[in-house]
Amino acid sequence: MGASVDAVERILNYRFREKRLLEDALTHSSYSDATSYERLEFVGDAALGLAFSNHVFLAYPMLDPGQLSLIRAANISTEKLARVAVKHGLFQFVRHNAVGLAQKVKVFAEAVTQEDEFVAHGGSMKAPKVLADIVEALAAAVYVDIKFDLTTLWVIFRGLLEPIVTPEALQRQPQPVSLLFEICQKQGKYVDIKHWKNGVKNIATVFVDGEFIASGSSDRKDIAKLNAVREALQRLSTSMVVDVDSLGIDEINGSLEIKEAKQKLHKLCMKKKWPKPIYE
Repeated sequence: MGASVDAVERILNYRFREKRLLEDALTHSSYSDATSYERLEFVGDAALGLAFSNHVFLAYPMLDPGQLSLIRAANISTEKLARVAVKHGLFQFVRHNAVGLAQKVKVFAEAVTQEDEFVAHGGSMKAPKVLADIVEALAAAVYVDIKFDLTTLWVIFRGLLEPIVTPEALQRQPQPVSLLFEICQKQGKYVDIKHWKNGVKNIATVFVDGEFIASGSSDRKDIAKLNAVREALQRLSTSMVVDVDSLGIDEINGSLEIKEAKQKLHKLCMKKKWPKPIYE
């Protein structure tokens, strides 16, 4: 544990006054010989949420509450925090006696390495909650160690969460379900998404004006829904004419054809190591 504490302090670039806080943050509930991170995780969830709320409130004064909530959710969701834990290899420092936990984390970490860019709305595999719990527990350990100073918590912890998901990044990856309803609403069409199970698989089907459009499946109900909606958007993009003039500039950025073109351009710039494109 001493070596783990030193390693995590280097990752955080912060030296703890009370080392026991960090030891607790790195202890899973299955390890019965020491205090687990459960209480810290409870505090960390709230502290991290409030610290990030302060950040987006100050950083984006022109955004409305709904937009701020989307940015916050994308940055401190279980999916995002689990990827933070994978990026920094935090699980290796956690002491536990849970059978199969390490393998579960390993499989997820391997899936994350195959992702081309950040995943704002759920990846192909469910993130193990333990990974997000570790990040929240670490946030709480820092928060308590600095005497509950939210501003200092954000200064210390922000680097761990990088890259921060920005409004521009979310624009490149709009929430698929919201996008589907928005596009169909502009066309005066009704969207219905139905769920059912086939054994252990969750199946989601998308209907537009009563007509079957697409389906998707996954072990998770939410991912099945996302898969179905993404397929529906792809199919509708070739069959539905979108009145660009009626959408307005913000919604143009969310339309399918421009969204796909921006994604391709963004990937090309990353591959060629060119600067990010600027749109006017």
